[in-house]
Amino acid sequence: MLKWLRLAFIQLCLVSLVGTAFAQTSQEEVIPQAPEKPAETKAGYPVRLAGEEAFRLYDPYGAEESVRIAEERLLRIAQDPFYTPDLLTTEAGENGIWIYYRDARVGFVSKEAAAILDLNAERRAWEIIDAVEKAVTRYHSRQSPEEWTRALLMAALATFLLVCALYLLRLLYRRLVQWIDACSEAGITVAGQRLGFRNAIRFAAFQRRTVRLLYIVLNAFLVLAYLQSIFTIVPLTRGYALSMIGYLLDPLHFVWQGLLKNIGDFFFIVVIIALARLLLRGIRLLLTETASGSLVLPGIARGHADPLYKILRLVVIAITIVMVYPYIPGSSSAAFQGVSLFAGALFTLGASSAASNFIGGVLLIFSGSFRVGDRVKIGNVVGDVEESTLSLTRLRTSKNELVTFANGNVLAQSMVNYSAIAKKDGVIFHTSITIGYDASWRKVHELLIGAALSTQHVLDEPAPFVLQTSLNDFHVSYQINIYTREANRMMWILSELHQNIQDAFIEAGVEILSPSYAALRDDNSSAESHDDDSS
Repeated sequence: MLKWLRLAFIQLCLVSLVGTAFAQTSQEEVIPQAPEKPAETKAGYPVRLAGEEAFRLYDPYGAEESVRIAEERLLRIAQDPFYTPDLLTTEAGENGIWIYYRDARVGFVSKEAAAILDLNAERRAWEIIDAVEKAVTRYHSRQSPEEWTRALLMAALATFLLVCALYLLRLLYRRLVQWIDACSEAGITVAGQRLGFRNAIRFAAFQRRTVRLLYIVLNAFLVLAYLQSIFTIVPLTRGYALSMIGYLLDPLHFVWQGLLKNIGDFFFIVVIIALARLLLRGIRLLLTETASGSLVLPGIARGHADPLYKILRLVVIAITIVMVYPYIPGSSSAAFQGVSLFAGALFTLGASSAASNFIGGVLLIFSGSFRVGDRVKIGNVVGDVEESTLSLTRLRTSKNELVTFANGNVLAQSMVNYSAIAKKDGVIFHTSITIGYDASWRKVHELLIGAALSTQHVLDEPAPFVLQTSLNDFHVSYQINIYTREANRMMWILSELHQNIQDAFIEAGVEILSPSYAALRDDNSSAESHDDDSS
């Protein structure tokens, strides 16, 4: 229920924003067109400043609302502490003359309204400006002693109230600090634990800083309210109060007007982003099912689904940014374009190595060079592939070391994959020993193959085989080759194989001559009885 109420509230807000935008657009700088039969009257409608008529407004339509707006603007001009007659200027418009005050439009004299007085629009505009100057001069000179007396009494009352408010606020601040200190002595509270604090002293310090900040903000608010009141009460500074309000509200009004003008662009941006998110969700759903094996997409292997989604996500995000960029408010300004060019230059200069790593990652992944979990050798490093991203590859060695390679460097080096066909056909591991010429090579072959078959994870079929790699001066080099499907256990398989070879040859009484050594010997041919004589 709360979800539907929240959605209804959001829709109501959006409808209100759209309606306000259209209303604002329809009212902005609208110049009334002349009616077919204007009411020719020279009576006019008086515009007053502080109860005194300043000038008359002639409008073919009737001007009750126009008079109210003109009186508000005239009062604001009169109460402006920075007023000078030079701030009133004119500018020709499409159907009349605009009147400006401090570069802001405050009135419009249409040709039809000026024609009622048998004048042109420019002459009538300057008549109004002259009347405004005289009315403002009279307004400034009309300040009675009684008003000054009342203003001084009100200012004194406002000062007394300010002092009392600041004193009470100071007392409240001290009481809060004392209460925080007392609570900190009792230990950490539940509220502090929920905020992530484990120490009562630190939580108390956090509370004191928060209360101090709130105290400063309230003091500043009271002082600003006092100054605003004083400026409003005193006749000569009343314009300052209105000007301060204008200075505070004008930026907010500018932002609000900009929001209303660009609300259509905001909706476009939201729609494009929403469509991009839906597209990414659909792609992710398809490729996730493909990676799990529950869905088969033509030409996409299971292991390629995750990196393919990452690439497509980057492409969709890039296209979305390109489509949305022209509709960002201020994107056509020179400052925004300058920042964009600077960011683009930085990206271009810094992305060369990143681009090479990205391309290397794409080639490595989609070429099937390895997969996560494979035992590989990159350069001089042997390990299992722990992680493979579009820019980096990480190996975990047999010593539990995590080695990171940039994909550009991986692509530039030779790589050995021990696991690529191990599961299907088996990978061959080998080790070499040297045996003297006095031992029969057939006996040596038999012992090596027996030691290999007694080793765990060594396949019986294809069977192990022995190669005699060289005939040396004092011994023969034999190489035992074994098949296994457990490429990731290479170190443990070879270690167990070496142990079994030692046991088999000692039991058979055949001496292993690698590494070679010299010894004083009797008729014993076994290496077991000469361990103490080796050098």
